[in-house]
Order: sequence, then C-alpha cells, then structure tokens
Amino acid sequence: MLPQTQTKLRYTPGRMRAYELFTSVLVCALAFGCSPAKKPVATPPIDAVKADPATPLPSEGASQALPIDWSAFDSTSIRNPNDGALRGGVPLPLTAPGLQFNPGRNPDARYGTVEMVRGLVDAASRVDRELGGLPVTINDLSYEQGGPIPRHRSHQSGRDVDVLFYQLGPDGKPIDSVGAFFDRRGAGMDFRDLADPSDDVALQLDIPRTWLFLQALIEDDDAQLQDIFVAEHLRALLLDYAQSRDVPETTVARFADMTCQPNYPHDDHFHFRFFCAPDDIPKGCRDSEPMYPWQRQRLRDAGVRPLALAPTRKRAKAKIVTHEEAREAAGPMDAEVERWLELRKQWVDPPHPGRTYCR
Repeated sequence: MLPQTQTKLRYTPGRMRAYELFTSVLVCALAFGCSPAKKPVATPPIDAVKADPATPLPSEGASQALPIDWSAFDSTSIRNPNDGALRGGVPLPLTAPGLQFNPGRNPDARYGTVEMVRGLVDAASRVDRELGGLPVTINDLSYEQGGPIPRHRSHQSGRDVDVLFYQLGPDGKPIDSVGAFFDRRGAGMDFRDLADPSDDVALQLDIPRTWLFLQALIEDDDAQLQDIFVAEHLRALLLDYAQSRDVPETTVARFADMTCQPNYPHDDHFHFRFFCAPDDIPKGCRDSEPMYPWQRQRLRDAGVRPLALAPTRKRAKAKIVTHEEAREAAGPMDAEVERWLELRKQWVDPPHPGRTYCR
C-alpha cells in the first residue's frame, strides 16, 4: 500500500493513479485504495434521506454512541446485481463500533439495502464486542440510486459489498487492514510503495476475527447472505478453523456452501452478495444463482417466488481496467512484488471443486 503518516493519507496523484490501476486487476482490487490511516480522514456526515423525518440519522461523530433505528429506512433493490438500481439506499455509517468505511474510497459508493447495511453493522459490532481489536474496513457497496459503478461488474442494486480481511501486523497484533493478497498460509505483504522494498510490512490473516465476522453474517437470518466470494485457499483456512471450534454445524455447512472463488481470485478481500428481501421481489428484485434450499423455504414462508435474472442491458456495463493496462500503468516494482505476483499464479485460476453451489 502507499506510504502514510499517523494522521492522514499521503500520496501523489501520478503514483496513486498507477497504484489504482495495478490493484484493479493484479490485486483484484475491487478493493483498491491506500491503507486506512490510523485516524480516518475527514468525511461528510451521513447524508441519506430518511423515511421518518423525526428520526435522527447518526453522524460520523455520533455513530459510535447512538443506536440506529433501522425501521426508519425503506429500501428497494431492483433488477439484477449486475444490472439494476436502488431506491431508498441506506448509507453505511462512516464509522460505527468495530467498523469503518475505507477513508480512501469514494463515500458516494457506500449505499445498500437496509438489510445488508444493518447486517454489516451488526456483524462488526459483534466482533468488536467479543474480540475487540481494530475496526473492519468496508470498501464499495453501491451508489445511492444504484447503477454501474467503476471497476465493478456488479454492485448495482445495493446487495454487493467488498470487505477487507481482519489482519495482524509483524508483532501479531491487529493492524489497519489493507488490500494485500494472502497466500496459502494466510501470510501477506503490505508493499506500500511498489518500487521501494524498505517500507514493506509483513501481514498475517487474522482468522479468529475474520471468522467471527463471517459467522455473524451467516447466522443473521434478516440479512440473508447469499454468496461469499473468496480465494479457495483462504476458504480452506477459515473452514479448518471453524471446524476446530465450537461452531454450530449448520453455520459451518452454510459457509462451505456459500463460498466460491470467482474469476478474480479474491485473495485480498471478500465480496459478499445478499439475497433480495422478500418484499423487494414483487417490486422487481432478481436473484442470481445459487438458490439454496433454506432460502427457497424462506421465500415460501413469505409467500413469494424468486424471479430469474433479467437480460443484462448494454448500458449496465461499467468500465473495467484490463490486466495489460494495469500492469503497464503500475510502473517499476521491487523484486518482492514481482515474486508475489509470480507466486499468485498458483491460485489465480478458479478451482473446480465439484461442490453443489460452486462450479
């Protein structure tokens, strides 16, 4: 990641542009961005229009103390995750107990359905309450009204979100998360300046906190998590951990079914996708596959049937940077970066494990 001070992000426009392009593809950085600073940079307060004018929205300063009245929001996800819209989009708080929106990202891209945003806030709060540490860093959700969003093929209808892993520094203590990729041992590297090896920082995947965040989302029936996109080798580490702990069998089984490595390996962040809320389906919300047996039962209980995806319209495609463009723009890299990129080829192609919901 980029050099930083204790109080603010530090980068040059030219270097940042190269870094964005590099991480857009080579580090799959739908999670691109500079390392979150020790203290988030100043950002405007939450600015969504609430359903009930009498209910105050939390501001950046107040979000740590005031509970959020989720019943004040009425969101609707429309059409497909990769060709859709969002009505009544709910903004993820810039900060909340155990959570921060990445200060290096565009705050206009932090809107989602009320079910998803509440689920993220509650999951982060559970980790903070039970294990402490530093807040989880959330990257892009959707725009307030949805639609195409740069560097993403989906994130259009308020049901997709990118979340960085909880991470440990060289001393084994929690460290601010960055978009670094992790190997089969759960080891990673924060390269900061790609051409300067002297500022590299060794990282380790914080498996206990990362797992607890996942467990909280999976067990949240109201959030209705659908997919966990992550690299296969990191799935294996997390699954081994869960199976060795006192975790409900249903939670472990659902994690095993929900996880899949997509075309980009997602070795530097999670991409979560959530199902349509039952009351959004009659309004045109459409789910992609898979549709698990327990989700079909949920919908039967709610008296609705899922809608198949609508044909993707040409106008729904956002600009995606190619691998060649990213590599050319990245500029000089030190030998350790090159070594990691070579190492990454071992897991960059999606595996085909033959599981029921991941093919």
